[in-house]
Amino acid sequence: MIRFLPLFVLSACALPTANGPVPDPQAYSVSTAPVPFAVNRLLPRGVTVQDVRVADNCYGYQYQGQIYPVLIPRGTQYCL
Repeated sequence: MIRFLPLFVLSACALPTANGPVPDPQAYSVSTAPVPFAVNRLLPRGVTVQDVRVADNCYGYQYQGQIYPVLIPRGTQYCL
């Protein structure tokens, strides 16, 4: 059990990853409003604010042609 503790701690520190693309990618579009600081901090490594999309005040990002939700640490999508 002690042997797996460092792995557990490391996995708890990692940002959540999306299980899959959003169900309705056509609803997401580029916003002219500035991207909130929290969204910028929650983006996965390698994703920039230019990749951020918004639909009904919920944030997603474009990655490899798909739209994925921006996730908060508890695993749900970041929405205002």
